[in-house]
Amino acid sequence: MKTVVIANSAGGVGKSTSAHCIAVAASEYGKKVLLIDADPSAGLTFACGIENPRVTSKEFLSGQFPLDASINKSGERFSMIASASRLLALDIDQAISPERIVDLFSSFDLVIVDTPTGPSRITNYFMAFADLVVLTSTIQILSLRGALHSKDCAQSAGHGSKLQLLITMANQAVDHEFRSLISEDFELLETAIRFSPQVSAAQSQAKSLLTLDAKNEVAADYREVTYLLLEKLDLI
Repeated sequence: MKTVVIANSAGGVGKSTSAHCIAVAASEYGKKVLLIDADPSAGLTFACGIENPRVTSKEFLSGQFPLDASINKSGERFSMIASASRLLALDIDQAISPERIVDLFSSFDLVIVDTPTGPSRITNYFMAFADLVVLTSTIQILSLRGALHSKDCAQSAGHGSKLQLLITMANQAVDHEFRSLISEDFELLETAIRFSPQVSAAQSQAKSLLTLDAKNEVAADYREVTYLLLEKLDLI
């Protein structure tokens, strides 16, 4: 089992969209995937067509419900633990230990965690045992500032590997100057995610873009990124 945490303390950078699309793409590659919404705003939960879930990541992490009772089965071939605003009430110090979490998730090939905007101890909790931390970011300065804040969070959580930077909503190729600028802090994923208005259309139908429009160029980008991540995790 491998765990990927999708993060950036800045908002509007494609965290939830990326978590959803990577989960679908990994499932297409034959992997058994668990997608966790660890964001109290529950945007990913909504985008996956789940409203007012009875059991959420709050109840699971606090030990109130076992894993089997916490999972929703998606029509897009992955399993999901949903979220709701009551996740804000979680006392992370009383959450299931990371060692126990890893054991519980052992039947999955890949666990993908979508994290909140802004500083959050929930993000640190998952970063502590993540195999990869992927920071989604546009090339705008505020997005990159958020990525740097998330780097600090990862270090404080004890995550020792270099963070992966995934450029989203790109209107042009990432140039050499930008690559040089961020190379000291991040490992840039070679494939950038292009901008497409179809992303919003897919979310309005509670589907990923890969399901709504399999031949869309952004769907192709996410499949390529997912393959790169699976290679890094030795899952392909």
